[in-house]
Amino acid sequence: MDYLRSAVQHLAGPEGTEPDDRALKYAVLHLQAATEVLLKARLTHEHWSLVFTEPGAASWQKFTAGDFDSCSLTTTLDRLEKIARISLTQRERTAISSLAKTRNALTHYGHSASAYQVEAQAARVLGLLLTFVSEHLRPPQATEAAYVDWVMEEVRGRLGAINALVADRMKQISGQLTEHADYTVICPGCRQLALVVGEWPEWPICLFCLQKFAASQEAALRWGWEVLGDPEHVDWYVDDCDCTEGAGSLLWPVNTVASPVEDVALCFNCRAVYVEVKDR
Repeated sequence: MDYLRSAVQHLAGPEGTEPDDRALKYAVLHLQAATEVLLKARLTHEHWSLVFTEPGAASWQKFTAGDFDSCSLTTTLDRLEKIARISLTQRERTAISSLAKTRNALTHYGHSASAYQVEAQAARVLGLLLTFVSEHLRPPQATEAAYVDWVMEEVRGRLGAINALVADRMKQISGQLTEHADYTVICPGCRQLALVVGEWPEWPICLFCLQKFAASQEAALRWGWEVLGDPEHVDWYVDDCDCTEGAGSLLWPVNTVASPVEDVALCFNCRAVYVEVKDR
């Protein structure tokens, strides 16, 4: 809970001010730590050995000393579902994995995502954790419960401020999104419906978090992997469009601002939209 409190304090500083690079960095690091610890804390309610990489080799002595290899975040989510019968939606899992990728980039490469991207990612994970703690992790001890309630109240208030920033940003760019509605898709970074595809150097760019891609093929490939998933397990493909520079830029199924429900095939280079699925 202390990690969670620190994360929101770094994200939502003095009213009317944006967090600086250092605040964003520690917001991501501490929010990721809070997510892992809170999810694993729920596993220990089932049995303390479940947080070990190999539960069969667990020992109480190592657990109380903190001398063990902890299971991965993916394994934690799987064990919560299969053993604790707590299932997270695919959207919630994606929010957690996106935050983890940002955290890893910050830790290992010094990458600094934009404030818009971090705030949008954080808002989704904070909302998830509020529900998770309330429904699945309320501690039985009265003193701990009081502290949890106090932190949760603070997080709720600051989440409202972060959501307001996200909503205000989307309102600022709404006119551009309408103008480019036929070829605007969800951004793999901030997960807002604001990535305008098209030919480099002006496009593709996310109008929300301002992330740019070096080429349409790069945007198409990353979008496929991070939005749709592993092509070996998910029915999506990168194909060739009729445009001369569109090799590897045609994706399906895609939803756009103009077509939020109906799946279309979209060329990330020339912006051609195919309502019928294009042959491989």
